[in-house]
Amino acid sequence: MKEILKFLEELEINNKREWFDVHREEYQKIRKEVLALADRLIKEISKFYDLWDEIRPNDCIFRINRDTRFSKDKTPYKTNFWIEITPTWKRGWLPCFYLHIQPGNQSFIAWWLYMPESKTTSIIREWIDKKWKDLKKIIDKILKTEQFYLYDEAVKTAPRWYKKDNPNIELLKLKHRIVEKPLSDKDIISKDFEKNLISDFKKISPFVWWMQNIIDKAFSIDNSGLI
Repeated sequence: MKEILKFLEELEINNKREWFDVHREEYQKIRKEVLALADRLIKEISKFYDLWDEIRPNDCIFRINRDTRFSKDKTPYKTNFWIEITPTWKRGWLPCFYLHIQPGNQSFIAWWLYMPESKTTSIIREWIDKKWKDLKKIIDKILKTEQFYLYDEAVKTAPRWYKKDNPNIELLKLKHRIVEKPLSDKDIISKDFEKNLISDFKKISPFVWWMQNIIDKAFSIDNSGLI
């Protein structure tokens, strides 16, 4: 992990194609290390969470090239590595276990449902309103664990169909469904890093299960033509 952080530090200072071309072989070596880590995480998470049997490490990592077409920042490369492990090969709208590796103590782990589509958000809000006691019990248990927190970016007013005095209005207003835990560089290079990482993912898993079950039930009904 030291080599990964070191490469990313140097890339942040020298974020140019000319530098990257010279260090491409080093990047390929680092990328293999990230793929190997993803492979180990898939195997360990599969022991306590149902993942798609065909999921592969390549399904779980992202290209290092940035899409600069609509950005003022024209630096060509990302200065972090992501590993995103979902129940299936589809990414983006399903719950997942997420690891973000970035030097300067900017790494973190998360349970991640980022910017779900409006239909998914509506379904989740409906279930939060109905089953809030179950969800609150899960959240409270996770947040008691050291350093975990609920990512709190939210809409400014009560969502449509919900009153401002709803007892769960703060949960209903959330734009994303994310539990995070920050990681320092010291955590990343620790000899117990992977052991601690798996332990933390296991602690988060009840939250993932709860949300995944909601989505599975809702879309199963939808696909059957009942809604």
